[in-house]
Amino acid sequence: MLQAVGASLAVHAMPAGAGPAPDATTPSPAPKRPRIAMITPNSEGNTFWPQVFGIMEHAAQTLGFEFTTHSLGVDDRYARQRQTLQIIGDTPRPDAVIVNVVVGQSKPIMEAAEAAGVPVFVMGSIFPSELPAIGQSPRLRYPHWAGSFESSEEEKGYVLAKALIQEAARRQAVASDKLIHVVGLGGDTTWFGSGQREAGLVRAVAEHPGAVLKQVVPTRWTQREGRWLAGKLLKRYPQASVVWAASDQLGAGAVQAIEDAGRHAGSDVFTGGQDMSDLGLRLVQDGRFVATAASSMLCIGQMATMVYDHACGIDFAAETGAEVLFPIQVATRATAEQHLRFTRCVYAIDFRAFSKVHNPALKQYDFSQEAFRRAARACT
Repeated sequence: MLQAVGASLAVHAMPAGAGPAPDATTPSPAPKRPRIAMITPNSEGNTFWPQVFGIMEHAAQTLGFEFTTHSLGVDDRYARQRQTLQIIGDTPRPDAVIVNVVVGQSKPIMEAAEAAGVPVFVMGSIFPSELPAIGQSPRLRYPHWAGSFESSEEEKGYVLAKALIQEAARRQAVASDKLIHVVGLGGDTTWFGSGQREAGLVRAVAEHPGAVLKQVVPTRWTQREGRWLAGKLLKRYPQASVVWAASDQLGAGAVQAIEDAGRHAGSDVFTGGQDMSDLGLRLVQDGRFVATAASSMLCIGQMATMVYDHACGIDFAAETGAEVLFPIQVATRATAEQHLRFTRCVYAIDFRAFSKVHNPALKQYDFSQEAFRRAARACT
């Protein structure tokens, strides 16, 4: 069994068996082929978003929708906002847009969605200071803000930090003051989730009497930055034995910096990431990451199914609410192979089995891990 914080892939998902088993329902033809666009940030050499796009494309092929990706940079948030508003109002209009929002973008995006009559789904967190201006929650002030899909970013940062500190303590990797010195590679500060992940790190350090947080530096998510900044931190704090990273990409850079310093990732300096990407899972497998923490990549398939159903006229909000929270999982060396194999099995899944559009008799969604295992059949 995979180790997970949470029993299923959505906080509101019903347990396996609550509705017809996905592989026991005969799919029926969908009434339309909606256009669904995804607008995300991206950075040099990123390995996380290409995995997301691949899963979305597979879901599009099995469910029957037209999928377009708009992978925008992270350096100029104003240019990114202009491009996002143009995509929402473009002709022909998309039937749904999934978007990741950074500081200052939420209200313009909601206004553009209302003007264009396009349902918008936010993937990830929004700065709390911006919520009053957009009605706090989906469908209140802006009816075309159709929903949100989130993971607890604070929990990701916390469980990773806890795993790293525990491993350093187990190996007695302490400084001359008998404390575990912790440094961190944070994310892009224009996204609220970066601060949440760092808050999780701070909480984990505060809970451990034998650990001290020396410094966290922000980044733009690139592996090259991770290597450069982790190297600087290790020179500034040569007794640091934990390098916390806000993404697998940054963690991979930290591994390089640790090795550049003549030290050993996984034996005297402990690092990890937050994505559950193939990159992070492979680094866990070979012992250079202690762990990677995130929601399962299968949550992308769940999101695709729910947005598709909504675009076809079947709203999920009455069952799940408009705000869906995915639980956090942690992959360690003992479980990394299982996670990696299960994530790759997404391409063996026919997502029509989970859709109410394709299965009119389906009364309740079942996005539990057991349901996904049944759908993947022999692959798992």
